[in-house]
Order: sequence, then structure tokens, then C-alpha cells
Amino acid sequence: MNTKLLMIIAFLFFLSWKKAEDSFLLFCALFAAGLFVCVLIYRFENTHSVVDDDT
Repeated sequence: MNTKLLMIIAFLFFLSWKKAEDSFLLFCALFAAGLFVCVLIYRFENTHSVVDDDT
């Protein structure tokens, strides 16, 4: 997943929640933010993996 897209989606859900005060929009914003953090951690951990070209 693209981390920039996830952050934009989370921000848009948060803005929508602030305007509408709907708990479902808050859930979506928190879920997208959590997914953003998970993808970011996954990318940081896998940047130093060794690629084997002898396939």
C-alpha cells in the first residue's frame, strides 16, 4: 500500500469526522491511521533485506 495515500485518506476521514461528528468516520480515520503506521513499520523493517539474484 502507498503510505502517502493512507495518510491522505486518514486525514480526510478525520476532517469529515470533525464536521459531521459521526463515530463511524472516527473509526475509519483511526483504522486508516493504524494501517498507515503498520505499513510504515513494515517498510522500515524490510528495506535492508538482501536480494538474491541467483534464481
